[in-house]
Amino acid sequence: MKFLAALSFAALSIAPAAANDSLRSLSYLVGTWKCTYDAGKTRMVYTATFAYVMDENWVRESDSWSGGGSDLGMFTYDSKRREWTALVIEPERSSVVFRAAGSDAYHIVYRSVYPDTSMTDVFDRESPSRYTLHFAQSAGGKVTRSNDTCRKQ
Repeated sequence: MKFLAALSFAALSIAPAAANDSLRSLSYLVGTWKCTYDAGKTRMVYTATFAYVMDENWVRESDSWSGGGSDLGMFTYDSKRREWTALVIEPERSSVVFRAAGSDAYHIVYRSVYPDTSMTDVFDRESPSRYTLHFAQSAGGKVTRSNDTCRKQ
């Protein structure tokens, strides 16, 4: 139901991320964020925690909310392809892979590539302590939308 901010699956390099790599531009995300998910009639608060992992080539996002809910995301940037990749892993054993072109770490337009191409998730950094996500999915002739607003704790 709810998808993570930006999570990844593309760079297979094992060397640490270069200092000028766009992935380094996301260092402000590291830490804990309080987020609000809004999908019309459904609204909830969740906690998002970010950390660099795997020799700092990936950023991991762990989300949790009251009632025991959680999901996990991984994201990275492939500077050779100038492409972001995000992987969202849901507790019911589903996953989604997103890709986004370009190197702008403050405005990333992800489009799903797996399991289908019906989803778009737009990440916007509004300040070092605030970001938003705008998600849309087309299915059965209908578009489902949600918005997340996150503030650093």
